[in-house]
Amino acid sequence: MGLLHFLVPRRDRVGANAAQRAYFAGMDEVPWTSRIRWNDHGLVLEREEFESGNFYVPYVVDGRGELMLSTASLMERARPYHLHVELARGTLNRLRNQVAYAPPAAGSPLAKQLAAAHGELSQAVTHQTDLDAAAEFADRSIAHSLAGIETLAAAQSVQLIAARRQGGVRLSTLLGVNLGNWTPGGPLTESVSAAFNTVQIPLTWRDLEAHEGKRDFSAADAQIDAARAAGFKICGGPLLTLDKQALPDWTYLFGEDDIDSFRACVAEHIQEVVSHFRGRVHLWICSSGLNIVSEFTPSEEERLRLAVLTIDSIRRQDPRSPIVLSIDQPWGAFMSRHEYDLSPLHFADALVRAELGLSGLGLELNVGYTPDGSEPRDALEFAHQMERYASLGLPLLLSLTVPSGSERDPRAARKNEVIHYDADPLSPASQLHWAEQVLPTLLSRQPVQGILWNQLRDSQPHILAHGGLVDERDQPKPLLHYLAKLRRDYLA
Repeated sequence: MGLLHFLVPRRDRVGANAAQRAYFAGMDEVPWTSRIRWNDHGLVLEREEFESGNFYVPYVVDGRGELMLSTASLMERARPYHLHVELARGTLNRLRNQVAYAPPAAGSPLAKQLAAAHGELSQAVTHQTDLDAAAEFADRSIAHSLAGIETLAAAQSVQLIAARRQGGVRLSTLLGVNLGNWTPGGPLTESVSAAFNTVQIPLTWRDLEAHEGKRDFSAADAQIDAARAAGFKICGGPLLTLDKQALPDWTYLFGEDDIDSFRACVAEHIQEVVSHFRGRVHLWICSSGLNIVSEFTPSEEERLRLAVLTIDSIRRQDPRSPIVLSIDQPWGAFMSRHEYDLSPLHFADALVRAELGLSGLGLELNVGYTPDGSEPRDALEFAHQMERYASLGLPLLLSLTVPSGSERDPRAARKNEVIHYDADPLSPASQLHWAEQVLPTLLSRQPVQGILWNQLRDSQPHILAHGGLVDERDQPKPLLHYLAKLRRDYLA
């Protein structure tokens, strides 16, 4: 068994539950199944493989809150690594790789940030006999590298958006929000219309067919009719999600031993829904999260079959409208805790190669929730992940959620723990700050053809804690106004 030891003199820098959230990935960025535990000196990683790879750890950075950071590539060795130093080396390495072909001008802010990060890392590397001193230098290097990453990401966003808008052309990107159970109308409609050109109608199976064979489309009909009247494009779905918030209770009677009957119900349900709404929905999300084990279908092969079935069922009733399949937790950190044959990227690749008629790939980015969410990362790491999925040759539709608070949320269906991704206590202001750092980077990338905010209102039952754009008193959060500004500035 392969072992890696990490000295952690400043344990307060390592995020909560780090042993459960950290992971080790090979050069292909696919996490390996591993066991991570604390001992008296730091972290110990046990794995079956012996190849070199990168260690990803949630790390608290002064002035920034908690981010998932990575070491550079590490080989197997008996001598322990100094975790803080290796994270500093890995963070600076990512920045250096980004500027390798376009070095910053001498004296520019980025050049100064690079030089400062190099200087502090040199001190950290040469002071490793003093563990605390090395950690202090390493933390300073990380801070300078992240400042450089922020500077570079902002500059790249401006340049890429300008290149895409040559001649004053406005971006055709879809910018939307999941309406949940809200029907457009009343004072909130104006704010939503100002921010978005698209709305997502969830068409949740549980809501449409609470009792087997008795479908009620009235609420969804009202939502779609009102949204179309307000001028929105309509995104419908996901039509299949394998969790308790989406499946009707009666489907659990089938179980693993009667998967054929469940599959037949899925096909019938999707065809009925698509037949009913055909011509009023511009884009279908066929399924979401099938790349992850659920209590209903632990088999990877069966989840692939269900994904194919959802696409085929839509195509039988609607041969023309675009179909998107959504991948959850695209970094695949969950693979370190369970055995999987296919990473999220390879799951998507298998369906794209099958040439089933997919028009795009969706990526679920519920940032700042653990477990079952995506860890906070810097803007360039988001851009890099988009590039990995764009290599499959399809446009990307991103579904985002970021919490605006960390206190208990009684209306949230999932009881995930919220990660403190900001230096200050989480608030609507920190949600806005995250969006200002990351959304321009995502919007600037040509493969990203749509961005959907996953949750509108915190005042109604919802999935994730404090993830809406409207608070529990039905007052718009600052992020809603920022999204309206993005639309005014850049979008058609």
